[in-house]
Amino acid sequence: MLDALKTLFENDVVSEEVRNEIQEAWETKLKENRQQATVELREEFAQKYEQDKSTMVEAIDTLVSERLAEEIAEFAEDRKSLAEARAKYAVAQRENATLLKGFVMETLTKEVSELHEDQVVMAENFGKLEEFVVEALANEIAEFNEDKKDLA
Repeated sequence: MLDALKTLFENDVVSEEVRNEIQEAWETKLKENRQQATVELREEFAQKYEQDKSTMVEAIDTLVSERLAEEIAEFAEDRKSLAEARAKYAVAQRENATLLKGFVMETLTKEVSELHEDQVVMAENFGKLEEFVVEALANEIAEFNEDKKDLA
């Protein structure tokens, strides 16, 4: 169509005034078409943007949900392991406390029996010492009496 108009304009088939009107109409229509194309492209890009945005949101939501589920599962497993470890620790504490109690009682019993034996030995030794002191004192008194008689 542009070639047909050029031919008309070059051959002076149309007047200058009609030529200007046609050219203005042509340029106006060209501007309108450009604006319409721009608007359509903007709408298309906006729709594409919204679609891409929703796709990205869904993908991110899926990714976050999966990761969160993994972390929650790992946390639950760690919590379960901690509870088991605490239970094992409590059992071990009880066993160790029982062993310690047994050891303390055994050692205390041994020490008390040794103390009792030492008291018996001490009493025997005290008795022997008393006998020795009584004998020595008796001998000294007897010698003192003999010395006193000798002197008298």
